[in-house]
Amino acid sequence: MMMNLKRILPAVFGLAMISCQKQDKKAGGPPSMMDRVQAVEVMPIRKMTLRETVGLVGTIAANESATLRSEISGTVREISFEEGQEVKAGQVLAKVDTRELEAQIQEMNAKFELAGKSLSRNRSLFSDAAVSKVELDASVAEEAQLKASMALLQVRLEKSEIRAPFDGVANGRTVSIGDYLTPDTVLTTVDDLSRLKVEIQVPERYLPKLESGGEFTLKTATSRDAGEMKGKVYFVSSRIDAATRATLVKGYVLDPPEYVKPGMFATVSLMLETVEDALVVPETAIMGSSRGSMVICPKQAEKGKVAEFVPVKTGLRVPGLVQIIPVGNDLKEGDEIVSAGVGGLILIPGMTLKTVEPLVTSEVPERTDRVLEGSK
Repeated sequence: MMMNLKRILPAVFGLAMISCQKQDKKAGGPPSMMDRVQAVEVMPIRKMTLRETVGLVGTIAANESATLRSEISGTVREISFEEGQEVKAGQVLAKVDTRELEAQIQEMNAKFELAGKSLSRNRSLFSDAAVSKVELDASVAEEAQLKASMALLQVRLEKSEIRAPFDGVANGRTVSIGDYLTPDTVLTTVDDLSRLKVEIQVPERYLPKLESGGEFTLKTATSRDAGEMKGKVYFVSSRIDAATRATLVKGYVLDPPEYVKPGMFATVSLMLETVEDALVVPETAIMGSSRGSMVICPKQAEKGKVAEFVPVKTGLRVPGLVQIIPVGNDLKEGDEIVSAGVGGLILIPGMTLKTVEPLVTSEVPERTDRVLEGSK
């Protein structure tokens, strides 16, 4: 028994000493995380007008464009326009030789006069019962047929003159006097340049934000030094091209300069969405968590400023900045948020914060595919 006590007592004493040492370390050890003061960069929430745009390519087109051909075959007798000349709607641009057609009209006119006299005579004879009803009806039909034939020849005669379909500019001609025209022969093209259009293929993912009346800016190779032109969307196709997965969008170019021509390639910045008075913070201020996006606000407390985690939703983005939408919180312009380091610093709700000015501020590039207007 005495031998057992001699072995047990030293072990008990040793455990007691270890326990005392652990308590001493706990009492005199380093402070807990909540007792630390964390230095953080802060910036105020700003209010801005955000405009989301997408950069695309487009093709300049005339307001109207018509390829002129002769509807009848014949030899060119007259050309009444100069290449590059402004023309008016209905103006005669060329004539086809109609001598044969005019002779046919004279022949048909003589037959029509004869048929009219025959019809008058048969009507008199029918009243005297000298001809049958069948003979009279045949005379009526013959006159009507000849009248229709004369009208058809007259239409062909009118088509011998090739006229401008609308006000515009005549382009280069492909024929000369003496050439033989067929309905497949192109005489020239006429472009209405009173205003220009731009045709854009827009990827289908942007379709929910496309609408008639939307705005865009564009530049061409000839307009780089003159700045951007403005335009307005007037047509959004109801179909998606199965090959390109894009939809056709058309817009009018407002006040285009003279050196912008149909067929030119254009770089287009199409506006998709505008948000007025958006609350904006640096992208580095957004912290992702299992509960969603958050920002950290230094909240005034008795011991100073402490970390408050505020849930938000994110909206439009521009390089370096992002729109935030408060979720059940009253965030407003001017409220301070931790602007950087939220993913790298040790931050706990309620932790004491020491706020400092940021070393680097987020600036927006002058030209990006997403444009940010100046702050209010």
